[in-house]
Amino acid sequence: LQGPTSSGKTSLIQWLATNTGNKVYRINNHEHTDLQEYIGSYIPDENGKLAFQEGLLPRAMRCGDWVILDELNLAPSDVLEALNRVLDDNRELFITETQTTIKAHPNFILFATQNPPGLYGGRKLLSKAFRNRFIELHFVEIPPVELVDILNQRCAIPKSYCKKMIEVMKELQLQRKLTGLFAGKYGYITLRDLFKWAERYRCTEAIPSQFRDWDQLLIEDGYLLLAGKLRH
Repeated sequence: LQGPTSSGKTSLIQWLATNTGNKVYRINNHEHTDLQEYIGSYIPDENGKLAFQEGLLPRAMRCGDWVILDELNLAPSDVLEALNRVLDDNRELFITETQTTIKAHPNFILFATQNPPGLYGGRKLLSKAFRNRFIELHFVEIPPVELVDILNQRCAIPKSYCKKMIEVMKELQLQRKLTGLFAGKYGYITLRDLFKWAERYRCTEAIPSQFRDWDQLLIEDGYLLLAGKLRH
């Protein structure tokens, strides 16, 4: 699943897992992801002896659970190479440390999510041969009209305020659209930031007060959220 940040890629898989009665595990990838985070490693047992503890991937393969590989195009090459055999028709994983081969349960499914390469820092273009092992789904940005309804229903704030917040997000993204610095137009604000902003307002609104400028509160909540993000 490829698409912009906060477009619902991971949430869709988690929703499917919940509604079909499947367990789903999530592995976050980054530039320094180690293969041990997938497969497992030796750790001391209760007797002080080294014992191999399997990682999420082999456990899910044995039990028939689902696995989400977040930000797959951030993972190092050795991690991607190790996945080739899992994605083959034989659906096997060979663990070098224990010299064992794990055959995937029929219900095991491997999902992967990523942001488009070139638009986000550090994301690389995966080879066509590797991508052919997946069924690709491409997500687009949520239309503003739908986003108003989502914000209104999820965060329980008035639609008039939802429209104002979305206009601010669009304006900030427009200002950063022409630069690749800090993820281009997503450098200032993403959908995830928008929902955090709405949640801040909703939580404050729940506190009774007869003397409050709600427009000013909306502005201050948004400013504090984005200022805190840019400070780091």
